Amino acid sequence: VIDYGFLNIDEVLPPILSRPRHQHVVVTGRHAHPRLIEAADTVTEMRKVKHAFDEGVPAVKGIEF
Repeated sequence: VIDYGFLNIDEVLPPILSRPRHQHVVVTGRHAHPRLIEAADTVTEMRKVKHAFDEGVPAVKGIEF
C-alpha cells in the first residue's frame, strides 16, 4: 500500500519506531520502501522457485488470493 501511494511512509514509520521494544510488527508485501527496510530488525525476500500455476493449475481462493 505504500508503494501504490495509499499510505505515506511518513505516516507509517512513526508508530512502528515508537512501539515498545517487545512488540513485534510484521509487514508483508513487495517493493518495501527503503526507509521501512532500514527501520526493520529483520527483512526477508521470498521468490518463487516453482508454482502449480506454471503448469496451468488456476489460483486457489484462500491461498493465492
